[in-house]
Amino acid sequence: MFFALFEGIQRLYNSNMLPNVTVKTIENNTELQQARHIFDKTWSKDNGTEVTANLLKAMVHSGSYLAGAFLSGNCIGASFAFPAKPTSLRLHSHMTAVSTQYMNLGIGFALKSHQKIWARNNGYSEITWTFDPLISKNANFNLVKLGADVESYLPNFYGEMLDSINLTDESDRLMACWKILENNSQVKRIIESPDLSDLLIKIPDDIMTLRINSIKESLEIRLNVRRQFLEAIDLGYKIVGFSKTNEYILRKTSQI
Repeated sequence: MFFALFEGIQRLYNSNMLPNVTVKTIENNTELQQARHIFDKTWSKDNGTEVTANLLKAMVHSGSYLAGAFLSGNCIGASFAFPAKPTSLRLHSHMTAVSTQYMNLGIGFALKSHQKIWARNNGYSEITWTFDPLISKNANFNLVKLGADVESYLPNFYGEMLDSINLTDESDRLMACWKILENNSQVKRIIESPDLSDLLIKIPDDIMTLRINSIKESLEIRLNVRRQFLEAIDLGYKIVGFSKTNEYILRKTSQI
């Protein structure tokens, strides 16, 4: 187990991550509070917190996953996951976030890579998480960079959310499933020439800016994308990739 973990960490640091960043599991209370600060800063709200310190501590002590990316002793990114068993045992990654000034520097990929190694070494074969289907960067990262599958479309999954990212919108999510025992970390599923029978669901280049400028228009896009996904799923289609022009590519399961 030690050698598998060591080799994984070596591969992780050979990626394009910012130099001098260390990714490690968090156990002490000081680092735990730093991770909580990352989550609360990312999903900021007027009152409350994403997760209380005592709950997070209890979950980590009971076997949940909490890791941070540290630069010069400061936490600049964090990830939190817990065991789940909808059918078989899997690790559900609830939150992964990176400080704004360190985005697009490979920190998110480093955190997910560490999470994958930890999950493998703790007996998990799959990691799941949800992501907003309208955020193109997340779709590209999850489907193309990580090679995760999508299990389902979940309309307004969390209900009303009061943080600065999700406020005024409905919380539709795609459920991603990363099969970590398969060698799929290098899967590239950018599809430039879809089959004629494929369905394409287009999303905006930047829904976050659009949401700020026009709540009405962003909600119309949300409902339209939801309708397209639910109709496609009812007809037996499944996401098989993503395009350079921000389109989900769906194909009949009988043709995959």
